[in-house]
This record gives sequence, structure tokens and C-alpha cells, in this order.
Amino acid sequence: MNPLISIIIPVYNVEQYLRKCLDSILRQGLRDGEYEVILVSDGSKDGSVAICEEYCQKNPHFRLIQQENQGVSAARNNGIDHAHGKYIVFADADDYLLDNGLNLAFEHFRDRDDIDVIHYYSSYDNWEKNEIDNTIDFDGTGHELIMQGGLPSFCWLCFYSKEFLDKHELRFKKYIVGEDQLFSSSVYIANPRVVSTKARFYRYVIHEGSATTRRSVVHTRRCVDDYLDSYADIMACMKKYGIHEGTDLYDACIRSVNSKKMFGFSRILSAEYTRKQYKAAMQKCRETGFYPVIRTAQGMKHRLTVGVMNSVMRHGWLYKPASFVFNRIVVPYVMPRIRKAL
Repeated sequence: MNPLISIIIPVYNVEQYLRKCLDSILRQGLRDGEYEVILVSDGSKDGSVAICEEYCQKNPHFRLIQQENQGVSAARNNGIDHAHGKYIVFADADDYLLDNGLNLAFEHFRDRDDIDVIHYYSSYDNWEKNEIDNTIDFDGTGHELIMQGGLPSFCWLCFYSKEFLDKHELRFKKYIVGEDQLFSSSVYIANPRVVSTKARFYRYVIHEGSATTRRSVVHTRRCVDDYLDSYADIMACMKKYGIHEGTDLYDACIRSVNSKKMFGFSRILSAEYTRKQYKAAMQKCRETGFYPVIRTAQGMKHRLTVGVMNSVMRHGWLYKPASFVFNRIVVPYVMPRIRKAL
């Protein structure tokens, strides 16, 4: 008998965090035989594989898949292809889940056969831990949810029907950033039947080794290319599913992706481009539609932020001073304070 839920966890050099993650999975209140845990080691070089093997030996519903280092997208895809569950759930090995979260999120929907996606919520690791409220807060289509709250950013906030993923050929592209937003946005754009519960139990851990905090120049330039490509892929996905200009749904999608452009812009500032390289990057920004950034709110702070982003991308001479301020002041002094305050 196949399990209802396949929990896929990519693993790459995370021995410091892995046990906390896996222990939390064991405390999700799921019934015996109801779930499987697929650990995909992406060429780990530390003690992560030994930890995975230990948990697999002790827990028959744990499985380990090993692959050469290909990145988190390939690891998640490998997990999907080997999953036996009706639903797919993703977790990152350096994060963890509050006790009984998956069970509570799934509780209302066990007997329904019409659901493609079950959505829940996350919080930062240092936020207060509150009792999980699993009240249903949405029941409708993916397009209706986009109209209500925009496109999602993270893949680890949902149960996904494997049948739906396979039917629409939804998998992760091998980008090092942007792959998460592209996958989850593509799922919603494909217009699944979605339900959502207020359950907030996924705990996101920020640390210096996180993909979102790396700032080497080589890595950052690859991030810019991948982010712009993933942005173009979202626009292409909208077109594929008939979401065209002039509709409220199109406008909701555009507002959503525009509100998230600061991440890509910060990578551009950290890339330390030469004049020639910056000109080429800006050409790609124009071709993909990343530039210009449109305003999605009315507040003064937002208007100022959008104005600065567009000015730097429009006037090449502003890039060097903006990059200097961002990398010498914002990154070392402002961002740590922001992360600490989260």
C-alpha cells in the first residue's frame, strides 16, 4: 500500500542541522504507513550521509537516495520521481517543523479527492512558537488564490498532488536561485484546486551558509543570470496557461513578481560588474522584463525603493556608487540587523 505523503528532503553538507530536521519529521503526528521520508544526498562531503543512513536503519519509512552533486533542483526532482505518495511535501534539511504540524494541516482534508494543493504557513526560527491554528482560510482555485495573495515564493509551504505535478510536467529547473519561486508559481498558474489552513509550523532557519546569504562574486553573478531566467520562465508559464495582459489575473501576477524584484536587484549590486558586464546584464533585464520595476504600493518607502532601483538600472554611472554603498554598508551592517529582527 502506497503512503499518502512523501516528504522530500534534499541533503548537502548539513550535518550541523540535519538531526533537528529529521527528529521534527518524526514528531509530525502522521500515522504508521501514511508517510515516507525521501532523503536525497546531493553529493554531501561531510557526515550528512552517515546521519541519513542511521535514520533509515531505525525508521523503515525513511529512504536514502544518493546522487552526484547537481544542486537542490536535481535533488528535489529525483525525490519526486521516486516518490510513492499521493502528495509531495518538501522540507530543507537546515529547517525544521513544529510538532504535529503536518498532521494538523492535513486533518481537514483526509477524505477529499478533489484537492491538488494544501497550503500552510512558515515563520522564522527565532519567532515565538505559538499553538498551531489549523482553521481553513481558503478553498478555491490557484487563480483565485493568486488574485487574493499573489504568487508564492517557497516550495516548502504546500502538499502537492503528485498526479497534478506529473500531469502538468512540473519540476524544478536547475537554477541556483529563483527555482523555488518558479516552481511554486508555476503550480499556482496551472490553476490547481487549492485549500489552505492557517497552520504555521514550518520553521525557516537563516544562517551564514544559507543560499540566500552567500555573497561571493562568482556565485552572485550566476544568481543574477538564474534569477532573470526564472523570471522570464514565470512570464512564459503565464502565457502558456492563457494569462494575458489586460486581465485582472495578469495584473495580480505582475504585481506579485514586481514586489519580489528587490532580491534580484540586490544580487546585481553584489555582482561587482565591470562597465561592459553591467551593460550586458541590463540588456538582459530589459529583454526579460525585469526592468523597469513597477510600483505595487503607495507608501513613500516603496516609491523611493522602486525609484532607486529603476534609476540605477537606467543610468550606468550610478551602479558603482550604489554597489559600494550596498556591499560596504548595507550587507555588513544593515542586513545582519534585519535578520536579527526577523
